Formats: sequence, C-alpha cells, structure tokens
Amino acid sequence: ALRTRRIPLSESPSFARQFSQLAEQKKQELSDSVKAIALDNDQRLAQTVRIFGEGFLTVHLLDDPDPTVNPEETKTAEKFALHPEGLGFLKDYAGFSPTIEPLLSAAKGLGFTNVSIDPDGVRRRIDLVRKTGTTAFPQLGFAAFLDLVGSPKIEVRPDAVILRGARYLDKTRDVVVPRAQDGSILINWPHEAYEKSFRHLSFYFLYQHDRLYADLVSNLEARATWGYLDGFQGEPLREQVRAVAHLRQALLDGKAPPEAVAELRSRRDALLKDVQGYFADRPEDALMNQVNAVLGQKGLTSEQRKEFQTIANDLPDWFAKTRGLIENLQKIRTEEGKLGGLTGAFCFLGNTNTGSTDLGQTPFQNGYPNLGTHASVVNMLLQRQFLSDVSPWWSWLLGLLGALAMTYGLQGKKPAVSLVVGGTISVLALAFLAVLFVTSGVYMPGIPLGTLMVLTFLGTTFFQFLRTEKEKGFLRNAFGRYLSNEVIQQIIANPDQLRLGGQQKVMTAMFTDIRGFSSISEKLSPEELVHLLNLYLTSMSDIILDLQGTIDKYEGDAIIAFFGAPLDFEDHARRACLAAVQMKRVEEKLNAQFLGEKLTPVPLYTRIGINTGPMVVGNMGTHRKMDYTIIGDAVNLAARLEGVNKLYGTGILISEQTNDLVSSALVTRRLDRVRVVGKEVAIRLFQVVEEKGHVSREAAQLLETYDLALDHFEARRWTQAREGFDECLRLVPDDGPSVRYQKLAAEYETTPPPATWDGVFKLETK
Repeated sequence: ALRTRRIPLSESPSFARQFSQLAEQKKQELSDSVKAIALDNDQRLAQTVRIFGEGFLTVHLLDDPDPTVNPEETKTAEKFALHPEGLGFLKDYAGFSPTIEPLLSAAKGLGFTNVSIDPDGVRRRIDLVRKTGTTAFPQLGFAAFLDLVGSPKIEVRPDAVILRGARYLDKTRDVVVPRAQDGSILINWPHEAYEKSFRHLSFYFLYQHDRLYADLVSNLEARATWGYLDGFQGEPLREQVRAVAHLRQALLDGKAPPEAVAELRSRRDALLKDVQGYFADRPEDALMNQVNAVLGQKGLTSEQRKEFQTIANDLPDWFAKTRGLIENLQKIRTEEGKLGGLTGAFCFLGNTNTGSTDLGQTPFQNGYPNLGTHASVVNMLLQRQFLSDVSPWWSWLLGLLGALAMTYGLQGKKPAVSLVVGGTISVLALAFLAVLFVTSGVYMPGIPLGTLMVLTFLGTTFFQFLRTEKEKGFLRNAFGRYLSNEVIQQIIANPDQLRLGGQQKVMTAMFTDIRGFSSISEKLSPEELVHLLNLYLTSMSDIILDLQGTIDKYEGDAIIAFFGAPLDFEDHARRACLAAVQMKRVEEKLNAQFLGEKLTPVPLYTRIGINTGPMVVGNMGTHRKMDYTIIGDAVNLAARLEGVNKLYGTGILISEQTNDLVSSALVTRRLDRVRVVGKEVAIRLFQVVEEKGHVSREAAQLLETYDLALDHFEARRWTQAREGFDECLRLVPDDGPSVRYQKLAAEYETTPPPATWDGVFKLETK
C-alpha cells in the first residue's frame, strides 16, 4: 500500500501500530487455542482443588487385591488415613484405590464412596469407617465432617462410633453415632425427595459464571485496539481488561497464589461496573457518527474507505454481542446469592444429569442419585439425628402380644366388627413402631410383628367366617320356608333385628281362603287336587314374598301371612293390601289357565282379610318343635274379616286401622260399622277395590253412587238409600255390597229398626 502510494507515508506509523497490535492479538488467540488442545485437565483440576484448599477427594476400598493400583499413590494416600480405637470390630478389606497423584497432592483429605446395598436392592445403611490392614479411611462426607469438628479422636465400639471432644456448634462434646445390629450406620434420609431435600446448583452455572467473564474480557480485548473503548477512560479501561485476563490465566497456570482469587473477583466486579457505565451512554452512537463522518470526507483512498466501512459494519454487531454478555452477566450476578449461600456449606460435586447411571434406590425413592447418599450422611451428622435398630426378637414379642390382644378382641364379633377391630389393632401396632421410630430414631423390624398380626387376623377371621356361615345356614333353614330370599339376606346381614322368642309390635296380618273349596276338592282326585293347590299356592306365595311378607303357615287352601316382621317396615299395611290386590289380579289369569286345562270345575275365588294392630310375633312351641308365628286379637280380627267377605260378597276386607294407613295409595269402599264379639268399641270395615290410578270409569261411577246411597242409609233415609243402591245394581248387577244394602234398605222401609239402633252391626261370623 505504501509502495503504490495508497497509504500516504505520513500515516504509516499509525497503520504499523495497528498491524502490530492485530498480529499480537492473533498470536495470543492462536496460542490459547493450542494450549486448550494440549491442556492437561488433571493438572488443571488439581490446581483448582489447590486454589480452593478445602477439597476432599475419593478413595475406594477393594474387596479383592488390585495389582494395577499405583504404590506411590497408595503411599501418598495413607497420610490421610485414620487411626481410630477399636478397629478389630471392622471388616478387613483387601486394599484401596485412591484418586490419581496430581489430585492427591492438592486434596485436603480423602474419603471412601463405597455404599452398602441390602438384599432387596435398597440402600439403608453405610459405614463411617472402613479398614484395610492397619489403615482405615472415613466415609467421604464423614471425612469432611471430621475436619469441620476439629478432627476429634475416634472410638469404634460394637454398638456405636464415638467422636471424643468434637467441636460441635461452638461446644466441645462427645458425639455418639449408634451402630445397627450388623455394625453399619442406618442412614436417616431427608424427608423429601432428592430434588427438594438439598440445595442444587448446576455445574453449568458455575462454568457459565466464569465463562461469561472470560468471554466479556476477550470481546473487549478484541476491539480495544480498534479504539472502541477510547470513548471511556481511554487507555485505563483497556489496561483494566488486560489485567483481569492475565490474572485469571495466572491462577489457572498456578503462577498466582490462591489468595489471588479474591483479587480476581474484585477486579471483575470493578470491570463490570465500569463497562456497564460505559455502555449505558450508548457509545456506539458516537463512534458510528465518527465513522460516518470519516466516510463522508472526500479524498479517501479506496482502502481507507474499505477499512472504515468494515468498522461501520462490525461496530453494531460487536456492541450488540457485548451488551448481550453484560446482560447475561447481570442475570448471573442476580443469582450469585446461590454462590454466596455456599459459604461454609458442604458441597458435593458429582454427575446427576439425565444420562447418569450412578443411581440407587432408597426406602423412599427409586432412581436416587448416589451423590445424595453422602450429603444425607453429612446432614445426619450435622443434625445429630441418628437411627438405631433393635433385635428382631423384640418385634416377635410385640407381635405375640398383639396377636393375643387381637384374638381376645375378635371373640364373638361380627365380620364387619372383626375387620374394624383387627384393622385397628394392626394399625395401632404399626403406629407404635412409627411413633417409636419418629420420636426416638429406634427402628424395630416390622415383618415379624406384621406376620403375626396378619396370620392371627386371617386365622381368627377364617374361624369367624366358618361360624358365621354356620349361623347363616341355620337362619336359612329356619326361615327359608316362609321368608323371601331378600328378607333372609337382610336378616343375615343384620341378625340383631331378629329376636327369637315373643315380641309385641304393630304389624299387619293377612288371611286368605278359597270360596267353596271343599266342594271343588270333592270333584278332583287327590293328585289333581295337590297339583291344583301347588300351582295356586305358589303364585300367591310368590306375591307375598316379593313384597317381603312372611308366610306363617298353610292350612289346606288357606294362607296365613304377616308384614312387618322379622324386619320392620313402616309401610307394612300398604304392602299387605298391595299383595292382596295383586293376588286378585293373578287369580284371574290362573282361572283362565285352570279352566282351559280343566284343572278345576269352577273358577277359584279368593277371600282375603287384612287387619293392622299390635300382635305378638316370635318363635313359639318347644325346643324340639317351634314355629315362627303371630298371635293376638288383631290377628283374630284379620281371620274374621276373611270370613266376613261372604256377608258382603267382597274379595278383600280390611279394618278401619288398616284403611287409615293405605287410603293414600289404594281405592277403598266403606262398609258397615261393626262390633266384634268381646269388644265394645265399634270399627268400620272397608273393601279394597284397586290401586289408585287403576280404577275403571265404570267402577269409579259405581263408587260415587254407592257413597251417596250409603250416606242416605246411615242417615236412616231408607227410600233414598234403596233408590241409590238400585242405581248401583243397574251399573254393576252383581256388586255384593250394593246387593246387601239394597235388601236392608228395602226391609227398613217397611220395618224400620228401633230408634235406639246406632247403626252398628254385631260381627259374629268366624
């Protein structure tokens, strides 16, 4: 450029300085790249450990001799060995394999990372001290903890590891770490999962923290020679950048003492502050204006114009990149509390990324990073919350006592109660183990206790089941003849509702009988008679049982049943009347079948009497022969009502007490007021017509006319009554009650009853 006069000779010193600085920069970049390729990472890590000065590294105890172990490294590692009392109790390992020599020389201490795994693959225990020959090493976390508490004297006993004179929380004391039955230390794991139990810091955060500073310094150096930093403090800022870069490199190369770390941190903070101040004023705008002003000048050579155009193109990108580094550093600095919070803390470095296989299983979590095992040990030592166990024989003894208590508590109990009592006793026993463990840290094996409790519970429940099934069989045999399956199942589920013996309660009794069955039976052979009765009684009985009634007995063609026992029903009267209505419906279908198959010479007509009232129900008879039946005046009235149907030409008669309970669900017709033999109080009788909503228009008209006529009759208006009943018979010629009252009204028209007659008929029919 000078020879061709593209650069004036007078400007050559300035260009020469720029070329020289650029060459130096490229040389340094090339040197750094070569060094990075040939970097000895072991030495670099050793130097980092040495700078830190508080690093505890690993040693591995060997079950079998390893001839590849370096004797020099072994000799160096032995200076970190322990010399506790009581090594005779410990297992003797075949040897140990320490970390490599560059790291050994920089470490503050060594600890083994061997862990114990139970047969089920779970990690519950660990050793604090292991020995090989006369050499002993502490567990990794234990090694750092010993340094924290002043390297106290260690005594190993069969039941505990004792730290004599430990400086613990500004006090000197003996720390007793109990040993389990097998000599190990039970790990008191944190209550939460690994991710929540400790503070976690990504290694990338640590790397990024340093890398961003290095990138910022490198980026500033790259353009310092171009004059980008001249707008703020000029040369002092460039020197500040170089000083930070050189100090960092000196620390990494081991050419600066560990104390220089604090100086590096201070210089970085000052540099970041100055750079932030510089960039806050948007220096790129001023620089860009200067470059544009030069580009606007006349007389520039093409090379000069090209150079300044390069600066104009580079300047926005460089400032944007540098601003990005500053912003990222600012974010990092807002998170530097993470680093500050690590002061004085135990820090465990290990691989926990998603691809790591260094995972184990704890009693509380699968895939638990093994790094957390060592942290959990230190946490346990710091908190002094140790665990211990007791001999399994204590669990067997407790289980035996619990089994005896359960056996006694389940005696004579129902299955549901047995389940509750057995479950309660089992829960209390396990709760005792849990409370013992939480409050005292003493672990008692739960398998012996649980085994005895479960076997006792199963055995007791099995015998209870056999006894219950036997009782159920008795109930089925005792009541299966006259109760529905549904009622029997309810009795079996709630046997307390069944009281053997007499019990007085309000119920509804039902008596049925076939009109003129004696004359029908005379026309049939015994076989035909039995076949007919079986078909009839089966259909009628099914209706009673479906409505959960109880069949007392069969007396020839008659059925005696009741509703409301052995199980209570508030609607026993409705069920009885509904059963009667359904029986009359089924009767029509049966007659069509019986007449069609010539099973009976005439249609069957069932008379039914129903009464509600207090009666005695229960098993009556002798111990050898007993019957579940009902007795009482209310029962006798139901029986009489069945026969009284003949007087009124009706099919279903009920008492006034029953009618009061069913009038909302059934259509009934009032009849006479009667006085039963031996009773002074008169009652009114009612005929059950049909369920509400099932009455035909013709029947409804009949009932309306009948009610008006009966009002006239009871008011002694005999002529109006007779005419009303005549109208009823025109509507339904064979209506039984209308026939009776029409005849009586006609008779009383000519021969009225005495004036003292109260309108009550005496019921003498049985």
